[in-house]
Amino acid sequence: MRNILGLIQRFYVFLLFLVLQGFALFVLFENNNFQKAEFLTHSKDWTGKIYSWRTNLKEYWILDEINDRLSLENAILRSRLPENMLVINQDQYRPASDTGAVQRYIYRDAHVENITLNRESNYLMINRGSIGGLKRSMGVISNGSIVGIVSSVSDNFGVVMPILHSKFRASVRMKGSRDYGLLAWPGGSPEIADVREIPKHVPVEVGDTVITSGFSDYFPSDMMVGYVESLDDQPEENFHRIKIRLSTDYRKLEYVQVIEDLYKPEQDSLLQEVQSLDAVNNPN
Repeated sequence: MRNILGLIQRFYVFLLFLVLQGFALFVLFENNNFQKAEFLTHSKDWTGKIYSWRTNLKEYWILDEINDRLSLENAILRSRLPENMLVINQDQYRPASDTGAVQRYIYRDAHVENITLNRESNYLMINRGSIGGLKRSMGVISNGSIVGIVSSVSDNFGVVMPILHSKFRASVRMKGSRDYGLLAWPGGSPEIADVREIPKHVPVEVGDTVITSGFSDYFPSDMMVGYVESLDDQPEENFHRIKIRLSTDYRKLEYVQVIEDLYKPEQDSLLQEVQSLDAVNNPN
């Protein structure tokens, strides 16, 4: 109470001015219809602006929540696409309505917590870990374009090796010709990568689309990779030198989806069995 009285005593002149100014305005608007009408008009304008500012501020604070919800919905919807199903039984005598398709790929959303772009071996950190179903070697995409591969996992976070990493490799193909190549990043720009091992007899033009082949363990087929930016073929070489512009914009990357292949353990087990038999039959 003493502090309040001290404050009033210190600023009493200014407070008295405010009181007298308010009283003068009240008398002015109360006894003059024109000024009263003008005041009411402008006060409504300011009230509307204040409400608008308050609404915009409220929407800004819940923007992250909205984006999280949209990211989750996108992951769920992508999981339901026909290309993420596996047809187990292709018996032609089965009814058309009974395709025997079962879920093969499922998608889980995640938020990018950290990212590097200016190193030889860059990385992303996402806010999903083993508790959220994340495992090593899972593919990571954003808006249908490949981002990278999960390389390390803790309980609540995961580290992703993006395309922008010296050790990243993925099988890709030209969308038009369907010929296969290898995706690698030469360093430098986070927007440009190389496609290697496309033979020169394959026609390639600037603007051609590059997609995933489906041969890797990480990504389904036909995921977007990028577009041919330039060709720098050398006469003595048998393969194109292709530069592509990546369809993933890493500078704006916020939300991603992690891909789980539900049949990968079965495939891995089968391959291990074959490799074990080869080792037994060919000990040398």
